[in-house]
Amino acid sequence: MDDAYTMYCLTDTIFYDSFTLKATADHDFELAQGPVPEGWRRTPSGDWMAYTPPEPVLPRQGWKIHVSACMDSVEEILAATWEYCIARDIPFKFIRSKEFFFLRNTKYAARGASGKFVTIYPADEAQLEIVLTELGAILAGQPGPYILSDLRWGAGPLYVRYGGFAERYCIGAGGELELALEDENGVLVPDQRGTTFSVPAWVTLPEFLVPHLADRNSTTVEGLPYRIDHALHFSNGGGVYGATHLPTGENVVLKEARPYAGLAWDLEFRDFSGDGGAVMAGVGGAASGGLGS
Repeated sequence: MDDAYTMYCLTDTIFYDSFTLKATADHDFELAQGPVPEGWRRTPSGDWMAYTPPEPVLPRQGWKIHVSACMDSVEEILAATWEYCIARDIPFKFIRSKEFFFLRNTKYAARGASGKFVTIYPADEAQLEIVLTELGAILAGQPGPYILSDLRWGAGPLYVRYGGFAERYCIGAGGELELALEDENGVLVPDQRGTTFSVPAWVTLPEFLVPHLADRNSTTVEGLPYRIDHALHFSNGGGVYGATHLPTGENVVLKEARPYAGLAWDLEFRDFSGDGGAVMAGVGGAASGGLGS
């Protein structure tokens, strides 16, 4: 069975449905329940809550920033990021409750979305560098899951990816509707959100990100006494690989553990289905918000 189906079992004990339909304001973070800053617009969408400043000036696509977090630091990170973005009129959105954030980081949650807690939308590359530098200093030392689809800024918890800001769609290779980007010829193409960082062919990596890509690429498995031969299984908690123990030639299985990801269902059980439906543990989700994720 496709592991993605487990998320649709959370809403009801009998019928499949999106668990985000059961989202209620009383479970949202306190900041999401409070007053909206003057002139700003608050827009709930699935498990996201988006905040847009007065007269935002944004491209339809560009470099976005993701903020990662752990269960015990989400409110602290949200408060710091909120204060930073509100003061500078920078659009952002965040996973609206701790329960939804938990679900985003469970073992069989979507690996490409794991760890994404806050998304920030800089107006251009100049503002991108400023936010990464300033907010990166504010949040320095905060742990969180590595966001597989993104490039990490320093030691985290900030990550960057080029993608859509506006919600646009195209037909993908499999015939399904997919979120889209506009290529160099003005054609809409799928906005790839996989488990590895990549830059669209027509986009140039900003110079200030080049050292961070070099750091990422310097991490290898060289020095291990194993040769990884093939992948056996992947989950949000890490991969399982068939390998060879080089000193002995013995066939072995290696199991990877992703820090702060692959959370167990019994970590924080809470029934917030509201009508006696399925019991949901903790926090998370993968629905897209009004701004591109």
